[in-house]
Amino acid sequence: MSEVITFNTEDSVRKSEATYSPAIFLELVPENDPILKQVMPHFDFSNPPTDPLQLASNLVDTCMKRNGFGLSANQCCLEYRVFVMGSEKEYVAMFNPELIESSKEQVLDVEGCLSFPLLALKIKRPKSTTQRR
Repeated sequence: MSEVITFNTEDSVRKSEATYSPAIFLELVPENDPILKQVMPHFDFSNPPTDPLQLASNLVDTCMKRNGFGLSANQCCLEYRVFVMGSEKEYVAMFNPELIESSKEQVLDVEGCLSFPLLALKIKRPKSTTQRR
C-alpha cells in the first residue's frame, strides 16, 4: 500500500498540520453491474456524504494503479457524480460536471475502459467541449 499525504489549503490558512491519509485502492465493479448504467446523484458539498478530498485521492490512486486515464466513482460502486482524469502524475477531479457545449467537429481515437479490460474501440468524440464544474 502506498502512502498519500493530503494537503488541505484551509489547514495552511489555520496554520495547522496537513492531514495524512493512507491510499485506499478501490475495487472495480464487474462490467455487467447495473450501477454503470445509472445516472449518479450530485455530490452534496453542503452535507458531504464522504470527504471529497479523500474520495478524489482514492479515485486517482486507483486509476493510476490500474494504468488508466480516467475513472468514475460508479465504476468503484460509489454513488457520487465525480470522476478523475489525467496521466502520469497530473490528474484532476471533476465533481458534478455539466456539459454545456460541444464542438460539431469530431475526432476519432482509440479508447479503453477500466471496467472492460482488454477492450479498445475507435470512438468519435467532439474535438472540444465546454463544461461547468
